[in-house]
Amino acid sequence: MSAPALFSLPDAPGAAPAVPATFGPSGITVLSYGLGADSTAILGQFLAHPERYGLRRDLSDLVVVHAVTGDEWPDSLDYVNRLVLPLLRAARVRLVQIARGGPEDADGVVILDDSRQPRRIHAEGPWRLSDELRAAGTVPQMASGRRTCSIRFKGWCLDAWAAAEFGGRWFRRVIGYHEGEIGRAEKDSRIQEQLNREAGRTVCEPHYPLIYDGLDRAAVEAYVLERFGEPIRKSYCAMCPFSGVCASRGAHEERLRAHPRIAADVLRMEYVSQALNERVALYGTASLRGRLTEGGQNRAVMDAFARSLEVAPHAVYEVRRIYHAARTADCRKWHGSSCRSPRWWCRQARTEQCKRAHPVGQFEPWCSGHDECRGEAKKGQAWRSVRTVYEGDRAGAEAYVQAMATEHGMSLERGEHSGMERAHYLAEGDAFPTTSAYLVTAPAGVHDKQRPKFEERFTALTGRDGTVGVPVRELPKPKPRRRVGGAPPLRRARTIGTVTLLS
Repeated sequence: MSAPALFSLPDAPGAAPAVPATFGPSGITVLSYGLGADSTAILGQFLAHPERYGLRRDLSDLVVVHAVTGDEWPDSLDYVNRLVLPLLRAARVRLVQIARGGPEDADGVVILDDSRQPRRIHAEGPWRLSDELRAAGTVPQMASGRRTCSIRFKGWCLDAWAAAEFGGRWFRRVIGYHEGEIGRAEKDSRIQEQLNREAGRTVCEPHYPLIYDGLDRAAVEAYVLERFGEPIRKSYCAMCPFSGVCASRGAHEERLRAHPRIAADVLRMEYVSQALNERVALYGTASLRGRLTEGGQNRAVMDAFARSLEVAPHAVYEVRRIYHAARTADCRKWHGSSCRSPRWWCRQARTEQCKRAHPVGQFEPWCSGHDECRGEAKKGQAWRSVRTVYEGDRAGAEAYVQAMATEHGMSLERGEHSGMERAHYLAEGDAFPTTSAYLVTAPAGVHDKQRPKFEERFTALTGRDGTVGVPVRELPKPKPRRRVGGAPPLRRARTIGTVTLLS
């Protein structure tokens, strides 16, 4: 397989050093360590042949950085603790473990450990990915083609740590893309090149040893098995929506069966997400729950999930949504990224007849909005309000929904994908803007939340004031967003026994 011009691979294995000619030994090399096969293979290569990869023989110029999401599989942690950390200690390689300090960027990054004698991989930090998802009542999602959870809990933490560690000095950043991921590596390089241009200096230079060595995934796994004596499993968060990619379906389900408590937690997270939004299961509209009920081999997992639902505190959530009309191409063209003086054609596309009869003027379309000029509006941004109107056990929550449905003439309907029952009192329409509203029972823990302007807009569209149920608490008062004001703060943790204290 020939490599793109971006990379300078050897013509044959062993024919040339793995380090491309454009790279000499750097001041510091930072390996982003994800605990999986690819980055573990690179670490093994660095330990065995440091000078081949532009490192000092004593590895004093290597820093291994691990971003702790808080939801890694226990067997991945165990593998690294038993087989990898002893080698790092013997070679006195510096390992830095970092995590988000809280839900806001202003909470900064916490350094859980920074040592040349690391004893264990931390399982979690102050703010886990699962904490964020449970508070929002959702599962990990893609946004505009970006893995937002990886950006928030890995990339952002690594960038903040590097900025504090290196300041204006450049470093070499190593990522474990293998030969089958050249496209991902090229994208990563382009992004870093752009960041370097924006900074007016070389912040860091990306480096991909597995690609330079011509190693694909199979070769990586074979190397790790030979180097460390045991096969390594893929590293990913238990609720990862790419679990079908991170491992085969069979391997993923086997892992869930080996950890029924974790499986039940993930299923309960997905259950809450589907309760609040029928369309948001772990795999889009396809659910993990649906997959695990096919066949009988996952019965123990499903039983653990059923028991966890029975004992979990429950709530009734009143979920209201406003679906706005999307901005049109004309609006984006003439009003730019922010429309402050909307016209009718900002939300309704002009018909072909309108375009012929009322051509664009000097500044923008001038049609006043005849019926024959107005096209259909398309679905745009959605606003969601979640209010807790009941808290108690599961039976009490279900009885509350039934009583409210009878009292207010609500329509009891089961979701097309989830099969979950909801009491609807406003149905989503076909034209936009439109609204929907319903009551649904699910495990407690989702934070009440809505935009400051939601109530005003909801009333204007529906004529209804407030919720049908009585919220159990007031909405939290809006707090001014805490600005980072430069680099995010870094805090150091101190571990005494099994207790981690933050400075």
